[in-house]
Amino acid sequence: MPEKTSASLFEFPSGDVTQMFKSWTSLWSQWMGQFGFININLAKSSDPEMERRIIENVAGYGKQLGRVIEVLDALLVNSATAGWSADQKKALADFLDMAREIAAVKGDYIAPTKANVDRFLEGIRQLKEKDEKEYGEVVERLRKELLT
Repeated sequence: MPEKTSASLFEFPSGDVTQMFKSWTSLWSQWMGQFGFININLAKSSDPEMERRIIENVAGYGKQLGRVIEVLDALLVNSATAGWSADQKKALADFLDMAREIAAVKGDYIAPTKANVDRFLEGIRQLKEKDEKEYGEVVERLRKELLT
């Protein structure tokens, strides 16, 4: 029998380990509700098997959430907010800031569609309100780029 070293104690088996993870998940979820690198809260799902199939075959939680954020962002940027309360306007600003931060982290290419241009222009308007100096620098750079 080969001697067990500290390194070999942490080696993962090769091949299909789905059943092993299902066993671990089942065991640990009784106490903790979730377990693993991607935590699916099995105790709260009405159909964990359906969730697993969606995540594996359609889109993971990040992609699903990303699409929801994109749609909400597009709808909210183009919404009239005149009748909104201060709290509602703050919630909108916070959401749009978060959406922009997520987009910046993702570093995705942004296609020059009408919706994206509208979103960009709204960002420029907000920049003008927050920082006149930076706004002027950005507008000047845009003029140079667009006129050449």
